[in-house]
Amino acid sequence: MDLSKEYILSQYQELGILNDNEKVMIVRNTITGKIAVKKYMNIEQTAIYAFLKSHRSDFIPQIYEYIQDSRRLIVIEEYIEGRNLEDILCEQELTAEEAVCIVKKICHALYPLHMAEPAIVCRDLKPENIMITLQNGVKLIDFDIARIVSPGKNRDTVVMGTEGFAAPEQFGRRQTDSRSDIYALGTILNYMILRKFPVEEIVGGKLGVVIRRCTFVNPNERYQNVKELEQALEESYPSVIEETVKAGGTAENRVLPEWRRFLPPGFRSGKVWKMVVGILGYLMIINIFLSLEILEDGVPVNGGIAFPQKVLLILSQFAEVGVVFNYLGCRDNTPLLNSKNPVFRIAGYVILEFLLLLIVIILWDFLDMVV
Repeated sequence: MDLSKEYILSQYQELGILNDNEKVMIVRNTITGKIAVKKYMNIEQTAIYAFLKSHRSDFIPQIYEYIQDSRRLIVIEEYIEGRNLEDILCEQELTAEEAVCIVKKICHALYPLHMAEPAIVCRDLKPENIMITLQNGVKLIDFDIARIVSPGKNRDTVVMGTEGFAAPEQFGRRQTDSRSDIYALGTILNYMILRKFPVEEIVGGKLGVVIRRCTFVNPNERYQNVKELEQALEESYPSVIEETVKAGGTAENRVLPEWRRFLPPGFRSGKVWKMVVGILGYLMIINIFLSLEILEDGVPVNGGIAFPQKVLLILSQFAEVGVVFNYLGCRDNTPLLNSKNPVFRIAGYVILEFLLLLIVIILWDFLDMVV
């Protein structure tokens, strides 16, 4: 390795191993302070990472550096804050609309790869390799077994892929191409909604038709490119807007028709049980504060709490509920409340409640002066 490459690598201080993988480390650029990921790769992946570096995408981590030594490829890439899709699915369900939106984003990520000359195939699309960022985005994070398609080749030299998500041809039947990734996308879509593979159970309705076509054993019977798949998804769910799930967010705060985003917490998802719970919760808050009185020997002090002041208290608690359930993303954009540290988040909610009560007191005094 020459001195210029050694100097580049020396700028990145190793902070620790990522996800118990000794070949993947968290690093910090000592000049910019930026956190990144350092990976040791097979040197055969050089051309793929060269393409990724020169073709930046909103759906793939930015490649800062790729450096070859005599035996391996060293990649420095963007560190993505968020959670992988598999972890999210273990904790919460996704609606069909949410799942469709995620797959559409992955189509956007794959399009420039599939259209490259020659084409690049990911070959390892699965929920663990799909990150949902803190900024509500989708990123593909693993191209360790991606390959460049070789025209005229009958089958892949090395059999690779994750069983269940990988297309049949990845296990030695024929050469993989972009249609292999389409097979994986259909499987992921079905898995997000049902937590099952298509061979176990398949989604019903129009979406099931799309998934079936994605996962035909014969690649010639599948969608032939991601644009065809994306168009089929839009025909199945034309109301899906270009948003995606938030890492750690609630279901109703994710992919929603535009008008439903403005509904109060409990009503955004359209699920009956959540709306019932929401109604009961709002009624309880209203009842508590409408019946609130300051008593002395059983007699209201100064005529008790007037109706306008009670309304102010009710509105302050509604505001608290809105922040807790991330109404219009307000929690994600509020310091302390969006912290990963639970102590900071609790402190944030305490401060928020104090500020809301302070505002109520100020308006309360103002109303007293007016009245």
